[in-house]
Amino acid sequence: MHKVAELANLIRQESPDGVLGITQEQISEIQEAWGVPRLPSAYVEFLALMGARAGRMLRGTDAFYPVLLRIKEWADDFFDENADVISLPESAVVFAMHQGYLAYCMSDVSVPDPEVILYSEAVSMPLRVWPTFTAFLNAHYLDEPGVK
Repeated sequence: MHKVAELANLIRQESPDGVLGITQEQISEIQEAWGVPRLPSAYVEFLALMGARAGRMLRGTDAFYPVLLRIKEWADDFFDENADVISLPESAVVFAMHQGYLAYCMSDVSVPDPEVILYSEAVSMPLRVWPTFTAFLNAHYLDEPGVK
């Protein structure tokens, strides 16, 4: 499994302009917008290296700055609209959404490399669970079936 920095380098080799990170100030904006005391270190590394653009990874998914500043609002709407079927675990935070019907959550932001859970509207069980955020990124890089 590739580390976050290795994935950024691989994508950069495919497309030199395909990777763009964000600043520490912008990362702090995201943390503040989400109302969390900290962000997982693996996710912070992703943001610093690929927080604005990650080549073909997560294409078509709202997962990049500055859209991330509004993701909590959209996630709240997603889980409110699907409250009869699914609920966001208390320690979880949504970090990406795909076309309004899929929500990607980190299970616990206090963990350095948290589990990632994929929820779909009107479906009671998660569609997929990755053991870590890094594993989630690797699955997207490899374009595995069921990542979106």
